[in-house]
Order: sequence, then structure tokens, then C-alpha cells
Amino acid sequence: MEKKQVDVGNAQVVSRDDYVQTLEMIIAKGFCPFCEENLDYHHRRPLLYKSKHWLVTRNSWPYEGTEFHILFIARRHIERIEEMSATEWLDLKDLHRKFVEEYVIQGGTFFIRSGIMGITGASVIHLHAHLVVGGPRTAHSKPIKALVGFEK
Repeated sequence: MEKKQVDVGNAQVVSRDDYVQTLEMIIAKGFCPFCEENLDYHHRRPLLYKSKHWLVTRNSWPYEGTEFHILFIARRHIERIEEMSATEWLDLKDLHRKFVEEYVIQGGTFFIRSGIMGITGASVIHLHAHLVVGGPRTAHSKPIKALVGFEK
């Protein structure tokens, strides 16, 4: 049996434009949407950076209320942090620093989707990280909603 590459159910938790329809198309075609050779089929944003180990781009379906929602996508198809080499870790750190410095980011939330989608809340099982940047908290600001897993 072929391994499931995407989880539409997780994509429906935080509704974003036509994301679910795009994932359904990806399921029908049977490919991993984050593998580099497939990225152009569904991704609507140009790459910001490309290194030996990572692709960095704006999320095509950002969480509502973000100034930046950046994806760091592993160039090789791996699914867990434990599969990363020391070089890949350092490269991720350097790309994160480069983005933060270039765009003058004063704070954000950085998390990595690693492992089983039914645990992580990911909609794609290909190792990737999110940098989510909103604005400063005010008396009228709303929280940014993101799925990062499920209750025990």
C-alpha cells in the first residue's frame, strides 16, 4: 500500500482559501508536494532562498493575521528530525538567521513538523519548519491560530 503523503483532515482544522482543494488534487496525482521536483505544481510563491539542504519560501496558505509565514522545506525527502545530519541543522540555522536579519524580524514562532501527521497536525509528511510572525500584541489584536497537534 502506498504511503499517505498529505492529510486533508489536518488542513481543514484551520481553514485557508483553496488549500483543501489543492491537497485533494495532490492526493489524486499521488506525489509529495514538498519534494522539490513537485513544488511548482501547487506552490504559488517564489523561493526566497535555496541552499544545499533547504528551500525557503512564503507559505502559499499563511495563517490568518501573519506578517510572515515562512516555510523551510528539506530538499531531500525525510520525515523526521532524527534523520537530519549535523550539516542540515547548521544550514537551517543559517537560513533562519539570514531571513530574520534581512527582514528585520524582532520575534516569531519557529516550529518543525516531524513525524506522523496524525500527531503533529501537519498536512504534508515531509520535514519542514514554519516561521510564523505576527504583530505586537495590542488591546484589539487577535491571536494567530495554528494546528500544532492534538490533545492527549
